[in-house]
Formats: sequence, structure tokens, C-alpha cells
Amino acid sequence: MNDLLILDADTVTHGPAAPRKFAAQLTDEGDGRALFRFTDTTDHPRNLALTLSLLSSLGTVLSVYPDDGCFSDLSVRTDADPGRTHGTGENRLHVDLVDRSDSPRYIALYCMRADPHGGGGSALSDLWAAAEALTPADRNLLRHPAFRYFTDEGVHGVGESIPRFAVLPPHLDGRTPIRFTSKMLPHLQRGELLDDHPHPAGAVAEAFGRLVEAAVQYRTTVNLSPGELLVFDQWRYAHGRMPLGRDQAGLPPEQRRLLKQAYVAAGGAR
Repeated sequence: MNDLLILDADTVTHGPAAPRKFAAQLTDEGDGRALFRFTDTTDHPRNLALTLSLLSSLGTVLSVYPDDGCFSDLSVRTDADPGRTHGTGENRLHVDLVDRSDSPRYIALYCMRADPHGGGGSALSDLWAAAEALTPADRNLLRHPAFRYFTDEGVHGVGESIPRFAVLPPHLDGRTPIRFTSKMLPHLQRGELLDDHPHPAGAVAEAFGRLVEAAVQYRTTVNLSPGELLVFDQWRYAHGRMPLGRDQAGLPPEQRRLLKQAYVAAGGAR
């Protein structure tokens, strides 16, 4: 991720402007994404506490899964679907809680353990750039509020499920989220997850497929190391996970990759 803004986490948590300076750097210099490196890569409780201080300057830190608190574990399980959150394969580009009326604005990923086999890179894709790469006709097809998706159960603080939504907002200005997940594509190709669209389902699926291709074109990856924090605006950036390294089953669970994830509501910095 050659253009990713990299900052010293301890620097932005100290001084009279902290953490407001962090918010300005993330949204201005970083174009909504940045990597923060803590000096002490082993004192995870301290680093996570400081992370909450930083995130609070962006908006309300959510407890989407209250039993987990503000941070949820992104662990690796060999019995999980390889393409899902805890799987070992590629988790394709997507936006979390894509159908929720109050979808979180920011996501933070803090690395506790990296994959000992070198895989599991975090992927980001600039959906603004991907959408701009489409033709105006394709963008218009994706702006109709005719899409739906499977809703996450047991989540809190993110509003209700929207029965029908547009993938692309009228304007790419950060005021409205892009509601995108690559996992919609095979369903759309079968004529599913689309209702009352004024254009043929096949044409809509083709337009969405071109958005998926463009998102992959603008995808960049970073392998997080312990003590590193990736923060990004998911109203602009889709995210995903590259495949884990070989033979995850041969690793004890306590040695596999482990990230902590937090969500921040819309509000505050833009």
C-alpha cells in the first residue's frame, strides 16, 4: 500500500492537539485511511486504550456486539467458511453492515498477532475511484434503490435493515455510504437480491460486475504487524482479507493471526 499514510501512534496520542490532530491527518492527508504504529508492540491493553481515545475524535465508538465490548476478535478458524470473517481464504472486498440504515463510518483493525506463514493481508479498495471508472450508464443503473442483501443478526447501534437500497449514492462526496459487497454478484447474476429495478436484471448484474472488477483494480494490501493499527473510512473504502498462509490447521489457535476490530459511527470528522 504505497500511498498509505503511516504515522507514529504515540506521537498522535500526545500533546495539546491530541487526538484532534489524528482526525485531521486521517481525513485530510490520509484521504480517509492511515496506518498507525505503536512503539511498544507488545503492550496491547495500553495500545487498545489509546486506540479508543483516537477513535473517539472521529465519532461515537460503537459496541456492535455488546458482549465483545468495543473490540471484536477477528480470529482464524479452520472450520469456518474460507471466504468469511474467520476463514482461511480470501474474504472478497465488501462493506460491513451494508444494509443498515446507520452503517458505521470508520473501521479500525489492530494487530495482536500476524500470520506466522505470512498471509492474511488486509485489503482496501477506493470505491470512489472504482465508481468513477464506470460509464455514466453503469453508475445510473447502480443508483436505483432496488438492491437488498442478507442482514446481520444480533448487531446493535447500526439502525434497521433497509429493505431496498442503492449501491451508489447520487454523489461521491462522503455524505452517503456506498453499499457494496462483492458477494452480491453471483446472486445478481441469478436474478436475486434485486426488486423493482426499471432495467433488466442482466444489465444490472453486468454493471455491478464491472464495479467489482474496478474495485479489484484499485485494491491495495498491507500485512499488519503486531502493534499496528489500520483505520479507514468504509463509506469510501471496501475492505477484505487476502488468503492466510499454508497449513493453518497445523498452527495452534493461539498462534494464528488475530486482529481486534472496532467500529465508529458517522459524525465528527469527515
